Amino acid sequence: MASGVNMPTARKQQPTIGGNDRRPMLSDDNALRKQIQATHDYDGRLFDLESILVIVNDILNLVSPGIDGILNGSGKHAVIREEIAALTGFDGIHDTLAFLLNKVSCELSCKCSGGGGGDGHASSIEILNSLSSYTWDAKASIALASFSLNYAQFWLVANRFTTDPLAKSVALLKQLPDIINLSDHVIKSRFDTINNLLKETLELTTCISEFNRLMPSKYISEDVEPKAVAIAHFPVAVYWIVRILVACASQVTEIIGLNRQVFSSTAETWELSSLGHKVSKIHDHLKTQLGLCYQYIDEKKNIDYFQTLVRLFETTPHFDNQRILGQLIYLKDDLQPLVIGVNKNMKVGVEALKGKTVLLLVSDLDISQDELRILSHIYQESKTRLDFHYEIVWVPVVEKTIQRNEEHERKFEQLQGKMPWYTLNHHSLLEPAVVRYIKEIWHFTKKPILVSLDPQGKVASPNALHMVWIWGNLAYPFATRNESILWEGEKWRLKLVVDGIDKSILTWINEGKVICLYGGDKIEWIRDFIRTARNAASSAGIGLEMVYIGKNATKERMKRLNETVTSNGLSHCWTDPTSIWYFWTRIESMMHSKYSHNKGAKIDDDDVDDHIRREVLTMLTFGGDGDRGWAMFSQGSGAGPGEVARAKGDAMLSGLKDFETWAPEAKRIGFVAALNDYLAGNMSGEHCNRLVLSGVDDVPETVVCAECRKPMEKYFMYRCCDD
Repeated sequence: MASGVNMPTARKQQPTIGGNDRRPMLSDDNALRKQIQATHDYDGRLFDLESILVIVNDILNLVSPGIDGILNGSGKHAVIREEIAALTGFDGIHDTLAFLLNKVSCELSCKCSGGGGGDGHASSIEILNSLSSYTWDAKASIALASFSLNYAQFWLVANRFTTDPLAKSVALLKQLPDIINLSDHVIKSRFDTINNLLKETLELTTCISEFNRLMPSKYISEDVEPKAVAIAHFPVAVYWIVRILVACASQVTEIIGLNRQVFSSTAETWELSSLGHKVSKIHDHLKTQLGLCYQYIDEKKNIDYFQTLVRLFETTPHFDNQRILGQLIYLKDDLQPLVIGVNKNMKVGVEALKGKTVLLLVSDLDISQDELRILSHIYQESKTRLDFHYEIVWVPVVEKTIQRNEEHERKFEQLQGKMPWYTLNHHSLLEPAVVRYIKEIWHFTKKPILVSLDPQGKVASPNALHMVWIWGNLAYPFATRNESILWEGEKWRLKLVVDGIDKSILTWINEGKVICLYGGDKIEWIRDFIRTARNAASSAGIGLEMVYIGKNATKERMKRLNETVTSNGLSHCWTDPTSIWYFWTRIESMMHSKYSHNKGAKIDDDDVDDHIRREVLTMLTFGGDGDRGWAMFSQGSGAGPGEVARAKGDAMLSGLKDFETWAPEAKRIGFVAALNDYLAGNMSGEHCNRLVLSGVDDVPETVVCAECRKPMEKYFMYRCCDD
């Protein structure tokens, strides 16, 4: 066959890969690059490249047992891979391509036969010239398929010559029985090397082909750096693929011609190793560029997805909530993305939420059991009423770095199992663009939020969790405007403070009793306070009920204090840690709710710095005030002027001990009102109030001291408590 490159004269010597030609082994050789590029004249023709590679892959897998199967007397082949399913609808090889495959396979056989092995470089260039009209990945695929055609025929005969008379006759002509009788180690080593090289070239060809699947794309163009870098390497990469195929063809030819001769394979092994190392380096480089391309595409897609979300929410309300929820939860239709947490067998799509208010519970995997218990109680209570048409959907935000962590998977499933509402089937369904939207637009960081969407998909509240903690289902439909209306009808009173946490307190309120809520860490102060309070109540002739609540401390610490109070029969006590958590969480939610409705107002504005907010801040300073106790007295509903009195532990204890001083006022205006007046008139000018708020998500920029009305200083505190 004619060739555009002069062939060196063959010399009788030890066979080598591609003869003695080792000149163009460097991929950065400009002359080589120009020579390779000169073979390329693509005319736009295409063919089913993917199917060709599937067939080649199956051939290489089927011949992979190779000599082992023959030597061990086993005719078993590798199982055909599942990729063969990709051939569904494959029309077969067209005449033009079939002719080209046969032509190249003949070139590989002819150029690599003969004692000297020939010029590997010249043969490779000649093959590339035959493939000039095709893309670079098509050139590699055709060359690989052409070699596989010869290689498969060789192994087809080798595997059947002991059982098939026709195969035996062909094998005798090809001297295959003599090859099998060669040293097991020698023959196996050479075929293993060939098979490994072929698999490496197939992987590199597949990698190059994968780049073509990125074109054309609105997300990546050919001038994007990782793609441009990869494309620039295609010619040299394909050249070395063909060069390896030429070398492997030469090896097979030489093995057949070895018969029983004694030979050394050191030179051949070195040549094959050098070629394999070069192709492996090219493959690694292209894989890196391919990964960067996919990363670039993903980033572009995420930006597109994010902007779509922004537009959707900006153009609400829609006809219903389906498009919004589909974009947020799961856009594809290949599976049902939602399950009922406690019943994972019940899978549904977003259509189950049509026509309803939807509360998106956004959290990581560290959402507390207290939050789940209280929210579950509120949710299940809503199911007993026909006028509450809402559903909760848990949207778990899990960082990609820990998504495959088994411990986190178990934690995710455990949390799912405690939720009576809808949850995502799996946290990985959440698109990165949705996570970005949740963090940037809805300002989620660590603390759970509850985003309220109305039946048309409009955001009714970016975080309805505070109003849910304060009013429960009374806050339905959980819109910001409803929150304002609820506050307009509220007063600072005991019922607002305790809500339905303790039904006994609601009974005492209806009975008009004086009720005292108190807390503190020092048991000596607790004993002294209870004794003094009961003495004052006895002197005033009133019924007094006392409840130890403690403060916003760790559960184990509160448990020890509760046991001390109850074991000594000192007073009533909340033994459920969740009740104590909920009490202080509601107080903190009141603060957040008040501040969120007065953003931008001046801190000294009397209309803004209202009575409820001042009382809430005071209560929160009680909860974070170290070892000092606190107390709050109320009579009846506590809604009238002066019907709630509160103070820190020492001030309250001092006031009760001095009961005789204000006893006349207690008879005239009532015990609680008189105590309130006494505390106000004896307030010390010195104070040190500490307000401890969890997290940094929605902490107010400025907080005014409830006592002196001056802005409080802001500090950061980091805490880790296991007790």
